Amino acid sequence: MYNWQDILFGFMIAVALGALLYGLWKNNLSSKHSERTKRGISRTLRSMAPLREWRVLDDVTITDRKGKEHTVDHLVAGPFGVLVFTDLHKRGGYYGELRDGEWVISTGGENQVETHRERIPSPVKNNEAFVAAFRELLTAGKVYNVPVEALCPVTQSQVEVFVTGARDQVVEHKRLREVLSRQRYQKDNKVDPEKLLALLPGAEK
Repeated sequence: MYNWQDILFGFMIAVALGALLYGLWKNNLSSKHSERTKRGISRTLRSMAPLREWRVLDDVTITDRKGKEHTVDHLVAGPFGVLVFTDLHKRGGYYGELRDGEWVISTGGENQVETHRERIPSPVKNNEAFVAAFRELLTAGKVYNVPVEALCPVTQSQVEVFVTGARDQVVEHKRLREVLSRQRYQKDNKVDPEKLLALLPGAEK
């Protein structure tokens, strides 16, 4: 016959297991939502591409001269030049400074209890490293005078950015179309998108 201590211990184990399973389920749900919102950025880019003669690639990886790989979520090549994107897709508030190599994501807030905190590589630094490696490809391919820029689009409403100095590089999803309609991205700088994409090994064109 079980005594009350065995019953209490079993109850505590059940509660702990339930909390663990709930946490895993919630994290999986959040990850799936994040992936869906990332695809939303791609759809926005592709919907704008035909009239502007843009070419859009997703999940682009290149290798620099030191053999290190660099990946961005999206790359747009057009007559204006090249624009690369690293998405902010995980729910929560992003904290840090523009020069930081890592940012902190917190699910808490001023009036909320923090339930999750993690460090992630700075998306701004990720863009900078990719752009540097891409410029190496351009030089190796003897392609010059190509404007290359970078942005960090926010993919969903449950993301807030409190990173000092990042305002000009972070774009909310609802403003992305407006930002990309600026004259600088409509200008014809005589860049050949096909020639640029030919420099990307293994890229799906």
